[in-house]
Amino acid sequence: MTTECIPVSGQKSLISKDNLSNIWLEQAAHTARAVFGYDGLRPHQTQVLEQVLAGRDCLAVLPTGAGKSLCYGLPAHMRPGLVLVISPLIALIRDQQHKFAASGIASAALDSLQSMEERAAVWERLERRELQLLIVSPERLARADFRDRLKSENLQLVAVDEAHCISQWGGNFRPDYRLIGSYLRDFGPVPKLAVTATATQKVREDIIQALDLRSPEVVWGGFARENLRLKVVRADKVAALFAATLQAVLGADGSGIVYTPTRKQTREVWRMLTSAGIASAMYHGGLSASLRDEAQQAFMTDKVRVVVATHAFGLGIDKSNIRFVHHAGMPGSLEQYVQEIGRAGRDGQPATCSLVFGSRDYHVHKFMIDKSFPDLAILRSLLGLARSYLADSMGESPESLVRHLCRESGLDQADVATGLDVLCREGILSRLRTRMGGLGGYDEELIAADGSGDEVGFFRDYPLRKLESLAKLEAMRSYANLETGRADFLDSYFRG
Repeated sequence: MTTECIPVSGQKSLISKDNLSNIWLEQAAHTARAVFGYDGLRPHQTQVLEQVLAGRDCLAVLPTGAGKSLCYGLPAHMRPGLVLVISPLIALIRDQQHKFAASGIASAALDSLQSMEERAAVWERLERRELQLLIVSPERLARADFRDRLKSENLQLVAVDEAHCISQWGGNFRPDYRLIGSYLRDFGPVPKLAVTATATQKVREDIIQALDLRSPEVVWGGFARENLRLKVVRADKVAALFAATLQAVLGADGSGIVYTPTRKQTREVWRMLTSAGIASAMYHGGLSASLRDEAQQAFMTDKVRVVVATHAFGLGIDKSNIRFVHHAGMPGSLEQYVQEIGRAGRDGQPATCSLVFGSRDYHVHKFMIDKSFPDLAILRSLLGLARSYLADSMGESPESLVRHLCRESGLDQADVATGLDVLCREGILSRLRTRMGGLGGYDEELIAADGSGDEVGFFRDYPLRKLESLAKLEAMRSYANLETGRADFLDSYFRG
């Protein structure tokens, strides 16, 4: 996909019968330059905006770093009414809101970490019709009181970011995302824009159905940008993999990310780079939130050149000058791989995306897939026992529930914890956070029986979900083993 920026003025519109569309697009190009500091609009941004500004539903599959947020930021700035953006993570929500505000867009966010006073201030701005753009999580959208209050607003567009999270066949399925379409019905026929960087044909069809998109234009922008150089090296011995990783980092200019499949390997690679005198930070899900934030800030502010991380790192990271992304081990899917390499070279300058893999990587990921999909009979048994235990409770701590289920089921703690994690992740059981001790207190996690997930659909599709994960792993292995034609392979995989 070309990254050339083009002026829109004078360009023939795809909707030639609608002169207003041409006027909107010319204004969009001007706004992109004057407000957001871009040279113009990229071709696929033009296609998306043509649909959005004409009030039509659209699904945009654009590479990471291709300016997806501009496709809903421009309408917010240009047209009357409110743009509602649904985004999956608080960190991502806040990052987006700060960037829009810095561009002069009257924007705000509502998230669970805000105080009552902060949320009240946002509602006051909404009631005074001061806001052009509001970003919320799917959990916020799920609240009926939120939707009732928002009905009085003049919604001009609803944008769903990271839309692949809607699909159970995608790489980052979230049950709360799956319900977005049903919640949006409360607002009537508001135009909808779904944006993502990774969506196969199967996932695209699922997104369209779940969001109830009306005859949407599907804008396909490819899987990656042309400034990314893809390299793959095989190293079946661990020592060779570590040596190749060290060589890749030493031979690269600028800052970069080294991804590893496991936390253990993250620690080992970080120690190796640190011992070699390379300023680096470590990031994985086993670290405390404060340590993860410290590592991220050190990388973003160039206090370290390299961050070594599992796939937990990256969503919402918008550092434009990342010169390399190195995978010290094969990712578990092409979706994950493309998301991660897409964090390199967002400034349009050349960047290297290297992968060193060995045969053991496949077996590591297969083990993790097997572990994350407990036997169906075990899940049904744990669900029944959990619901019985939680029947007269507002929620119990995970530790208390695990102890009870271990006693009742005869399973070991690890198996019970994994099963509970699956049931909570899928929304069959619910995870709650409650404030203990009032002001200055702490948040306690509870598990409750009143999940909002699709229990029937979950148990029906559960075996297929595991097969889908294994198929994604096989596709990743096939890509890694290619000698040539990797770009064509990726394009074929995602385009369908």
